[in-house]
Amino acid sequence: PIAMLKKLSKMKKLSKLLETKYKGYDVNGHRGISEGRYEGPCPSPEMKLAHIEGVNPNLKDLSMPFSEFLKLNHCEDATTVWKGPFTSFGYGYFDEIPAAYVLKYLDAFTVKQFLSTGKLWTWYDGTQSIWEGVNNHLKHPALLNSEVTNIKRENDKVFVTVNGKTEEFDKLIICTPLELFLGYGDPREEEKDLFSKIVHKEYFTMAVRPEEGNAPEISYYFFENMTNETRGHLMVFYHRWSDGVTDQPLVTFTLRNHEGMEDVPFDKAKETTLKDMELCGLKVDKIERIDDWYYFPHVGSKDYADGWYEKVEAMQGKDNTFYAGEVMAFGDMEETVEYSRDLVRRFFK
Repeated sequence: PIAMLKKLSKMKKLSKLLETKYKGYDVNGHRGISEGRYEGPCPSPEMKLAHIEGVNPNLKDLSMPFSEFLKLNHCEDATTVWKGPFTSFGYGYFDEIPAAYVLKYLDAFTVKQFLSTGKLWTWYDGTQSIWEGVNNHLKHPALLNSEVTNIKRENDKVFVTVNGKTEEFDKLIICTPLELFLGYGDPREEEKDLFSKIVHKEYFTMAVRPEEGNAPEISYYFFENMTNETRGHLMVFYHRWSDGVTDQPLVTFTLRNHEGMEDVPFDKAKETTLKDMELCGLKVDKIERIDDWYYFPHVGSKDYADGWYEKVEAMQGKDNTFYAGEVMAFGDMEETVEYSRDLVRRFFK
């Protein structure tokens, strides 16, 4: 189709630049990027997460907001191609998010898969089933439904209070949001300084059912609502199963915040999203579930360029503490797992 050819054309120019001028851009993690180097597992299918490293001063450009990055490289036409699977999925607007986050998630290979009809699929029992299965096969399964209320690092040991009981450990790996450690842990001044710079997105979703007999058979993007001026509006509704499953809710996706701007209140975002559904002919008859997510922890362009990641990576192992989780890679399952795997390779083998 002509529309697909236009999208592929827009993608091709930027993809070529990424493979040449920005070699190393897609390496997992962020260490070295603000200094013009790359180091980590390469996610390309050919490399199969092999460890690579090198120097490329052009990578410093990845610290600037993605909109500025596209303008610098005269690739503004690629905005629409990258915006759909990024902004509507809750990761923020291109005038605020450093290009590194956009391109480590939506590298050229991944974008091509998004544009290839029939190449997207979902887990039949949801992604939680994956981790339940993994946990069932561990020699030492994870302790679930537990609340950590205090962590103290002293005498070359780590003392963790969990479910009211204090236990002693040799090492600590923090995989939960690092800024929350400031509340229940014993943070050093450098940890306070760095972790307080982390920001996140307010991502609002609803599972809804339109009036009977009016359910669509497809998902739909609202590109005009993927701007900071229209935050709080519906960006996409998601029709999950397309193989004849008629009895299913639609899921709506809405962003409520933008760096340096006032948040859209929860109730206002809900009201606006429902009105948007009605405007597109899908008046909601029933709301089955509402979630307002803590989403996509990251740092802004200035802190990225100032070496936030290099400073955190330099602390790895200090006080027997290591740092992982979303913010160290990206806010999706694949990148987070890849980073964790590499952390083990670097420090525990």
